[in-house]
Amino acid sequence: MKKKLILLLSIFSCLFVSASFDMNENMQNAYLSIIDLKFEKGLDFIEKEKQQNPNNGLIHLHENYKDFLALIIGEDEQLFDKISSNKSKRLSAIEKCDKTSPYYLYAKAEINLQWAFVRLKFQEYFLAAYEIQKAYFILKENQKKFPDFHLNKKGMGLLHCLIGSIPENYQWIVNAIGINGGIDKGLNELHQLLSLTEKDEQYKIYNTELLFLISFLEMNLTIDKRHFQTTLDAIGKKHTNHILLNFAAARLSSKLGKNDLAIKILNNRPKKEGQFEFSYLDYLLGMSYLYKLDFESSMKIFHHFLTHFKGENYIKSAYHKLAWIAFLQGEPEKKLSYFEKAIAEGSISIDEDKVALKDAKQNYITHPILLKGRLLYDGGYYPLALAELQQIESPHYFSNASTHIEYWYRLARIKSKLDDKHLDVISCYQKAFNLGKETSTYFAPMSALQIGLIYEKQNDTKQAAIYFEKCLTLSNFDYQRGIHQKAKAGLNRIAN
Repeated sequence: MKKKLILLLSIFSCLFVSASFDMNENMQNAYLSIIDLKFEKGLDFIEKEKQQNPNNGLIHLHENYKDFLALIIGEDEQLFDKISSNKSKRLSAIEKCDKTSPYYLYAKAEINLQWAFVRLKFQEYFLAAYEIQKAYFILKENQKKFPDFHLNKKGMGLLHCLIGSIPENYQWIVNAIGINGGIDKGLNELHQLLSLTEKDEQYKIYNTELLFLISFLEMNLTIDKRHFQTTLDAIGKKHTNHILLNFAAARLSSKLGKNDLAIKILNNRPKKEGQFEFSYLDYLLGMSYLYKLDFESSMKIFHHFLTHFKGENYIKSAYHKLAWIAFLQGEPEKKLSYFEKAIAEGSISIDEDKVALKDAKQNYITHPILLKGRLLYDGGYYPLALAELQQIESPHYFSNASTHIEYWYRLARIKSKLDDKHLDVISCYQKAFNLGKETSTYFAPMSALQIGLIYEKQNDTKQAAIYFEKCLTLSNFDYQRGIHQKAKAGLNRIAN
């Protein structure tokens, strides 16, 4: 009887251990491989762990990381439909794991958050909002149970920052649970964890993921470009070894007006055997060459992107940019051909593609001087951009009302980067706003947004709020969701 009892206790003990969360060597290697988009290598480590410790709960979390990154980067809707059922299977498997581990609730929250991000990408906003809600409650509980488990900060930081990603008509779902979408609070939580990854060996492996997340959030939700430079400095040379950090460093460089650095970073991206194709980086490189008016290099890269990318987003936009190049090179037949492809191919899930389709259907491209000025501005070549616009002696040079409005908007954007007096810059933006507020162009709402940002930097929160609200009163224009999101983020910042 005693021997049977010992045997039963031994079996129970083995089962308990095998159903734990063990961040062992296999799991660390799997995670690091997947974060570097070497999915097959990561799955090999997971398979090895399944043979050695089949009930390790982290198997399901790391498999989910692979699906999450493949869908976010690859944008393959058929794959999304095929593997979306994996979420419930993994959560069910985790239910059988050690509920006393801090990883139990953390893993459940991460899986919900990752699928929420995927659903936002594929415009399933209702389910995304509920998954955000679930993740919040789970992480809140885990914080109470394990206040010293620092990985909680990753999920909570993301939640605090990204509530604004849910469209207004679904905000009630997250508002009902009282999540305060504090951008500063969320970024502080992520920075605390980032600091820990640089000091504590236990958290070191999360450094790449955190740098990537912080870069993304800062670029989309903050206005202080000092943060961009600080994060770019923190990435340092890591972008040559980690593909996600290559993307982050290139985007940060572009945001800082360092287009030549962005080109250098993208041309030196890590290309490792078995690495998942991150074709969007080709699109970014094509845009970067276009910003410096290097049409030959830009065309070559866009064609490479269109040949190799299997997703749907940025296809119309790439053809749209090829039409711009043909237009600027004086090739009207090629321009029409690219516009036809912009109409026929790709999807319209994102603003860039919606604008491309609209312009292609209308066979519309702005005045070549304004277009060159815009491109040079976007690349950070501000003196060259101003020189382009200075060819125009008077805004009345334009017979078209839209180009007249755009002139004042472009002039304000360029002057703001050349440290012109704020009153002069605001005056140009105000002219664009007054002329454009009754039109469907984005120049008026963007002008209101930019005036708001200027006042915010001057700590004139009253005037900033007035102009952020003016931006939000306008609707039915290109890039509306992104512009409104920035205005809401501005109101959120000054409220806090």
